[in-house]
Amino acid sequence: MDDTLQALLGEQLTLPPEYRNGLSSHLPMALHALHALGAGPARLRAFYDRYASRFEGRRAAPPAPPPADWLALRGQIDAFPALQTHFARAIARDGTSQTLRDALPALMPGVAAAALHGAIRTAHALEAGHPGELAAALAYWAASWWALPPVPAATWGEPFDRWAERLQQAGDAWQPGPGLIATGMRRAADTAAWQELVAAPQLPPDPLAALARLAAMRYAATRNFTVLHLVTGCRALQVLAPWCDAQEALAHALRAYVAGYLASGAGSRHTQPRRVPPDWPTLDAAGVASDDDHIVKLVYAASDWAARCGGGDAPWRAAAAAALAA
Repeated sequence: MDDTLQALLGEQLTLPPEYRNGLSSHLPMALHALHALGAGPARLRAFYDRYASRFEGRRAAPPAPPPADWLALRGQIDAFPALQTHFARAIARDGTSQTLRDALPALMPGVAAAALHGAIRTAHALEAGHPGELAAALAYWAASWWALPPVPAATWGEPFDRWAERLQQAGDAWQPGPGLIATGMRRAADTAAWQELVAAPQLPPDPLAALARLAAMRYAATRNFTVLHLVTGCRALQVLAPWCDAQEALAHALRAYVAGYLASGAGSRHTQPRRVPPDWPTLDAAGVASDDDHIVKLVYAASDWAARCGGGDAPWRAAAAAALAA
């Protein structure tokens, strides 16, 4: 990895994990995405300096001793420093792979935490290969953790295309309320529609890719901000999949996905005009030039999905183009 990226990832650890009353810091995620899209040292530094101004001079809380039982601190954002110490020591002692295998089973039920940003930040940190940032990412996932309600055992019976139609119809009926994305996801998980949809689909062989493709197509049509997080969130879970129990992780992912889709209200209404998307070099270059952290992450996620899925990259290019046109 580029020395500038590594240095900036270390530097941003002096900043809090959130700003402005609960907004997740996207700085480490966007820095890695920019680097992966081809940004050079000067561009990375310029993005860092611009983004860091959001913290208005605030610094991270001082280090804290590790907890006796980190699981007891899940969902307590004030416990972030102690959790960060715990994961930093675990990574130094046991290595990255073992730490992930130990932590992810307890974190995955709370994958909806902070609108999927715990998982998204963890995936970017893992790909960036920065142990300190990985510890911070896992700590943020744990500190912001909350679990969706239990649901009946999945039946996996309804054909995926029909299930997707019902999901879109349910999105049409949703009335998004005020507050953060996570607030809307909590509201969505209290509905009968959520209970029915999470237990229904017969998922394709590569389920996370299928869910991400569905979200990408809906994002390209609506430019819905919440749906954007489903594209990046599914990619994060695909990155983390080697360290998880596949079926268990998928069940938690599906619950968060349906909650996010319903909360978005991104049904068939509010459709954007279709455009012929540019090629990937053009899209990647535009992503590097963007100062919007969400656009940078979406372009990188779409580009990465296209590479992972092989042919038929039109939905991914359309999603990236829609983000850049926002």
